[in-house]
Amino acid sequence: MKLHQTPTSPFVRIARATAHVKGLADRIELVNRTEAGIEGVNPLNKVPALETDDGEVLIESRLIAQYLDEIGSGPRLYPEDAAERRRVLQREAAVLGVMDATVLTRMEGRKEDAPPSQWWLARQRRKLDHGLDLFEREIGAFTRDGTVVPIELCCALAFMDRVIPDYDWRKGHPRLADWYEAYGRTPHMAATDVRG
Repeated sequence: MKLHQTPTSPFVRIARATAHVKGLADRIELVNRTEAGIEGVNPLNKVPALETDDGEVLIESRLIAQYLDEIGSGPRLYPEDAAERRRVLQREAAVLGVMDATVLTRMEGRKEDAPPSQWWLARQRRKLDHGLDLFEREIGAFTRDGTVVPIELCCALAFMDRVIPDYDWRKGHPRLADWYEAYGRTPHMAATDVRG
């Protein structure tokens, strides 16, 4: 399998950490986006994109994680029971929504043609605040081992630290901060921690 990536992408890290958990990391060749044109693999020009051994191309981190969960070893990260699976997918959507708000905050701050929109930044900040409050309030559900959600949550928090360091997400979220420090040292998160 080939994983087209940008090493510091949190979405790529989700795929890579999932591969570690599922015992597939050694079966994946990492292809840096700068070394190979991604448009030929993903017309949206986004990473990650996974080329499977049978020639299928998967172009989104959630889809890649679900595929790796299906073919890898060990317990399922996406439950087979329909009701439990919906609960995991709902938590996943909340975490990835926070990650999207982080991306939008970062991009707004990098505009070259106009000053950042304070209205837009405030809108993203509300999403971050509400999401983090949810994670703190329901910490057990979001950090329970055995699903993909803790992997995604750790990736999202690390990404916030890196690209919006002036946003102190730890303030008011002490249980989440404690969990993050411990979970970030697990083998699959440590192996995929590429700072930059």
